[in-house]
Amino acid sequence: MGNLVSQALNKANMGIMIVDRQLKVVVWNGWLERLTGKSREEVVGQNLLEVCPRFKSNVYLNILQNALYHGQSRFCSSALHKAFILPKEGEDEHLIRQNMHVEPLYQEDRCYALIQITDMTNMNTRVYKLKNLIKELETEYTKIKISEKISKHMSLHDPLTGLPNRLAYNDRLAWAISNAQRNDSKLAVMFVDADGFKQVNDTYGHDVGDQVLLEMAKRLSETIPSTDTVARLGGDEFIMLSHLKDDHDAEIIAKQLEAAFSTHFKIAGNYINLSISIGISLFPKHGQEPSELLRHADRAMYKIKKNGKNGYGIFEPEPKE
Repeated sequence: MGNLVSQALNKANMGIMIVDRQLKVVVWNGWLERLTGKSREEVVGQNLLEVCPRFKSNVYLNILQNALYHGQSRFCSSALHKAFILPKEGEDEHLIRQNMHVEPLYQEDRCYALIQITDMTNMNTRVYKLKNLIKELETEYTKIKISEKISKHMSLHDPLTGLPNRLAYNDRLAWAISNAQRNDSKLAVMFVDADGFKQVNDTYGHDVGDQVLLEMAKRLSETIPSTDTVARLGGDEFIMLSHLKDDHDAEIIAKQLEAAFSTHFKIAGNYINLSISIGISLFPKHGQEPSELLRHADRAMYKIKKNGKNGYGIFEPEPKE
């Protein structure tokens, strides 16, 4: 059966490729081999952005991200996008017109993106071209409206602070890990928890507590670079994603965060002192998966809480017996 499916893919009159979340090519069919002159053996396992440079555009990276992380399909018309896969040398790429359809595929707990390329260069008549153009534009417009509706439906921000919520953070973390793996760079996940926040609510009420959370969000956001992310997980728990040059940068950021909370909050005429406990996990040192990094940062934070609060700590693996 596997050989039969392979034959069918190679005889299909369209380009069919599949990429994983690291954008590595998993399937590259015969149509693509004939178009590009690149064989399956030399392409499979390679990064899509190197094999097909046009996918480096943010437009197409976002389409791939939506398929791989949000399960969204997308149709792109040759009338707007022209060509996605360039032909082998000797052919005029400016005359090439291709449609592209990107869809998510799932195998067990893994997600892939199916990319289908259809050659639209040689249409038979101008009338057929016009009808096809109208239909394709309507299809793309419908897909865009559906995508916008899905995006609005998914609440990606905390209603109190306006920060990204857990869902948005997990998405950004997964995408950041994918980029870091490609670029051999480092990341830090920082779990931030307010010390004694329950007492603030009990003493001053929830309205003041909400104002304290807003001020926390403001201080956290103003302390980190604009390229990093602060999200609110719920309650008085915040989490941060920081891009690092080396592992020691995480401690520098943690100390800056501590300094930001060294002065009191003035809320509704009340002077409130509030410290924070910070747990840190590092990519790739402490894990390759988002859930693993989050779990380790959480453990590091609770260790700080247990040892007196008001500080930071980097995750330390349990010693092997």
